[in-house]
Amino acid sequence: MCWRILLFTLIVSAVATAETEIVSERPLVVPLRIRVARCDGEAVRSPEWVQTHIEGAREIFGRHGITLQVQVDGFEPSQCELVGRAARHRLARFVDSRQATVLVVKRVEDLDVPSYNLMGVHWRYRGQNKAFRGRRWVLLTGRSRPPVLAHELCHYFGLHHDRAGGNLMAPGPSDPIFRSDGPKPAPFKPILRPWQVKALRRGIERFLQEQSATPVKSTFAGVRSGKVELE
Repeated sequence: MCWRILLFTLIVSAVATAETEIVSERPLVVPLRIRVARCDGEAVRSPEWVQTHIEGAREIFGRHGITLQVQVDGFEPSQCELVGRAARHRLARFVDSRQATVLVVKRVEDLDVPSYNLMGVHWRYRGQNKAFRGRRWVLLTGRSRPPVLAHELCHYFGLHHDRAGGNLMAPGPSDPIFRSDGPKPAPFKPILRPWQVKALRRGIERFLQEQSATPVKSTFAGVRSGKVELE
């Protein structure tokens, strides 16, 4: 009996370690620009709100040797509540394809469930303007919770939803899986499985290689002394 208990303990310990495994590969530094929409002369969210979301993402990514180097500034879109694809596409002019960009807006309506407002979404430009083709960005909304930034950045770097759930890439409440028959995803957890970490790091490495091929001048001065300043 004792050896069975010991074996069970070792298995449980191994599973727990695998769920929170820290990858001992070379550190990766991700240049990230977060732009906060200004509507009627005011930012849709405070610097403290932005800082909370940055720190939430840093905590999750930092476990796996990934550092976010963040610049924060503002932008003035024609509208801060986005309804439909065209409204999302119109923000392409505020995005630089050579760096990962997050646009913080007040509201984004779900395209498939109009009664639901998203917390965040990874968006690709598919409009008619050839100058904007290839641009993609993360939309973060005013109702977002801190883990959402990390979730959407994982999409940006190539990860998909894990329909089994139980980790950072669990589908959101408006996902079709919740409107269909069959098993539902396990509850969300702010962790990444080892296979997700490997995929994330591969995606970041590809992004950094592409960026190095097209240099972009950036001071990343938006976060100073650990505090966010909207420039």
